[in-house]
Amino acid sequence: MTEKPSINGLKLNEPLIAIWVHEEDRTVNRLSLFCRLLAKTEINIAFMTSTSVIDPQPTLFCIDPKDQAVAAEWIERSEELKGCVRFGGRVGVITFYPHHFSLKLMGLALQVFSQNGIGVHGMASSIAALSFVVDADRLEDAGRLLAETFALPANVSPPKSDFRVRQERRPL
Repeated sequence: MTEKPSINGLKLNEPLIAIWVHEEDRTVNRLSLFCRLLAKTEINIAFMTSTSVIDPQPTLFCIDPKDQAVAAEWIERSEELKGCVRFGGRVGVITFYPHHFSLKLMGLALQVFSQNGIGVHGMASSIAALSFVVDADRLEDAGRLLAETFALPANVSPPKSDFRVRQERRPL
């Protein structure tokens, strides 16, 4: 029997809304405009990943579902953003840490997801964590599969996030 690679923890967040921003026309920096719009409307970015800010690949943002209507309203008002921002469905972010600087763990996680029909919309790596964006209705499955694939410390199960950093909107 092969020994499972060890990780120190696994976290599942509450469902989010996926938003893709396409930067097709270089005359307008839509990513900058979109980030300024989120800041102006006090919408937090729970997760963001991009290949680069000048690449034609879309940038993935994830926000709280409660903020979708406000973001959609402001995007509709912006001629520069209207055709370049697309809302997706509900997604979840699953993060495991620390991954001990081993990207083999990323490959193993992607393999497990692929073999079980879990699509990955985006991923990110930092020094301490690997994060994957999956459909919200498959988040629990993804957590269970990773818990079965990796060795977690004793008495650890995939927790749901119990805190959220959030700006409170000032009255208009």
